[in-house]
Amino acid sequence: MFNKSDKRIIDKRMVILDAALRTFVKRGYPETKVAEIASEAKVAEGTIYNYFPSKEDLLLALFDEKWNAIIHEVKSKINRLDDPNKKLKAIFSSVVRMFRKNRQLAEIFMIDIKQSSIFLNNYTIKRIVDFLDLIEEILEEGKREGMYRKDLNTRVAKMIIFGAAQGILLSWVLSESTAVKNKTFKFSLYQAAKTLKDVFKSGLVGEKK
Repeated sequence: MFNKSDKRIIDKRMVILDAALRTFVKRGYPETKVAEIASEAKVAEGTIYNYFPSKEDLLLALFDEKWNAIIHEVKSKINRLDDPNKKLKAIFSSVVRMFRKNRQLAEIFMIDIKQSSIFLNNYTIKRIVDFLDLIEEILEEGKREGMYRKDLNTRVAKMIIFGAAQGILLSWVLSESTAVKNKTFKFSLYQAAKTLKDVFKSGLVGEKK
């Protein structure tokens, strides 16, 4: 049970993280200064350093917090399901729901993070590994139950699924840019996610005899 002091600390931390997210999207991570995040959060610059030693730690904490939320939601859903296909659908829908709820998060994850080497040698990479392992566990379950091809390389398949999902999210973010809008490019995140699920589902299932 948190006391009032603990709750204030958590609330202030979330205020700073939310302000950092908005500022990173507006300015881009490399150009953002801690003072700008402090201004957005309406706190003193020194207050931010009480919670996060550096701008890099802020970005890492943001990444860790949000992906941990995704993984927690996915696990709570798939634990109630028996069908591997439905479990894969639950993963896609959870990710889509979170990014649709917070488009700024999609922008920072899909664009800024791709340009940064911060995550390659840091603890936050474990969140991605955990997410990929969830996908592989479901694929292995499908193989055991005879739903998916026996020769399916689940290590490669999970990376293909993850990479395709990243591409869809990036396309969604770019579809709302002025340059793309001028070309009348239409993009539905839900429809793209459904199509991706259907493509992989049909590619995973073996031939009926």
